[in-house]
Amino acid sequence: MRKTENNTSGLKRLVGALVLSFTAIATQAAAQNGGTPGAPAEPGLPGYAIGGHGCVTECGSPTVFGGGNGGVERVVRGEGARYEYVIIGPTGQSEAVRRAIEEAGGHVSRSSTLGGLGQTTNIATFPSGAARERARELIAQLAPDSSLALHHLYGFAQSRRSPRVYAPLLIGDEAPGRCRLAQPITIGMIDGPVNINHPALTGALITYESLVSGNGAPSANHGTAVAALLVGEDPDGALSGFARGARLHAIAVFAEREGSEETTVERIVQAIDRLVESDVHLINMSLSGPENPALDRALAAAAARGVVLVGASGNDRRPHVAWPAASDYVIAVTAVDAARRRFRMANTGEQIEFAAPGVDVYAARSRGGAYVSGTSFAAPIVTALAARHMAHGARSNEAVRAQLRAQVETLGPGQRNTEFGWGLVKASGC
Repeated sequence: MRKTENNTSGLKRLVGALVLSFTAIATQAAAQNGGTPGAPAEPGLPGYAIGGHGCVTECGSPTVFGGGNGGVERVVRGEGARYEYVIIGPTGQSEAVRRAIEEAGGHVSRSSTLGGLGQTTNIATFPSGAARERARELIAQLAPDSSLALHHLYGFAQSRRSPRVYAPLLIGDEAPGRCRLAQPITIGMIDGPVNINHPALTGALITYESLVSGNGAPSANHGTAVAALLVGEDPDGALSGFARGARLHAIAVFAEREGSEETTVERIVQAIDRLVESDVHLINMSLSGPENPALDRALAAAAARGVVLVGASGNDRRPHVAWPAASDYVIAVTAVDAARRRFRMANTGEQIEFAAPGVDVYAARSRGGAYVSGTSFAAPIVTALAARHMAHGARSNEAVRAQLRAQVETLGPGQRNTEFGWGLVKASGC
C-alpha cells in the first residue's frame, strides 16, 4: 500500500475558450415539435438551458462549408434557452411579421431597422414547432417578401485545433471548470491507478493509495480520466473538473491479470471501508460486474452511515444494469452523447436513475487528453453534481437524489424510463 498527498500550489486562472454545445437535428426537431421518445424537454422549460448555442446538424457528421466550427451549424438561444429565429423582410412588412408571430403564440424579443437595405430584422422565439410553423404560414400570407430562419451562428474561416468540449454546456455549466464548490467536500473514488502528476491534477487536493501490491497495476488512463472529471484543475480549461475545490480520496483497486484489467469484491469493499473510516460521505464507482449479495451488504452498510454512492450502469449492451450500480443503495448512471442519445453500449434497466454526458467526452489520460466513451465517464459528472448539492447541505442518499431529480431534463417516455432514468442531470449553480 502506498499513500501520497498532493497539496494545492495555488489555483490557476482558467483560460477562457469558446465551447460548443452539440444537439443533433433530430433532437432539435423533437425539442421544438412536441417531442418524440428520447427527445429532450421543450426548449424554455425549467432545466433545459445548456448554454448560448447548440448544434442542429448531426454532431460529428461534417457539413461542407468553411469556418472554424467543425462543420456544425450553431444556433443562438434566447430567453429560457429557446432557439431564436430571425425574420428579415421589407420594413413596410415588419408590423405584419410581428402580428403573425404573436398570433401564432411566438414572442418578438427585439427588432432593428436595416436602413441601407430597406429591411427590418425581427428576432423571435416560439413555444413549439407547431407555433413556429403556424407563424411561417401567416408570414407567407401577410408578409410574402419576408423570410423566417434559424438564427445561426457563424465563425471565422480558420482551422481550430482546440478539443470539442460539450459536456459542461450540456448539463448547464457555462464553460469547463466554471464551478468551484461553495465549501470543501471530500469525494471518494474507487477505480484504477491515477497519475497524480498529470498537469490537470497537480493543482488539486488528492489523497491517493493503492490496494494492489507488486507490479500488477494496469494503465492509469481510466483512473486519471475519472479523477480529472471530478476535481481537475487544468490551466487550459478543457480538462477541468465538474467539482473543482473538492478534495479527492482515490483508491486504486484494479490489477492487470492475463491481459485484462480487473478487481475483486474483496478489494472493492476494502476501499469502501477505508473511505468510510476516513469520513468520506460521497463515493464514485466507475466499475461494473455481476450481482453480488456480499458486495450489496457492504454497500448497505456504507449507505446506513450516510454515504452517497454513485455507480456506472455498465457497457455490455444488456437490459440489465451492472453492479454495483444496480444496488438499491447506489445511484445508477447511464451515458448520453451530445445529441442526448443513449450510448449504444450502455446497459438499460429499471435501476437507471440519471443520464450524463459520456460519449466522446474529452478527458485526461495518463498523459495528455483524449476522447473517451462509456458510463464510466458519465458517473463522475453525476458525482460532481452530488458534491455541489452536498456543499449546500444535502447529506443523505435521499436528499441528494431529490436534488438531482429536481433539476433533470426529462429524456424518453414518461417521467422515468429504463434508458435514461429520470433524465439528463443539470447543474444548478456551485
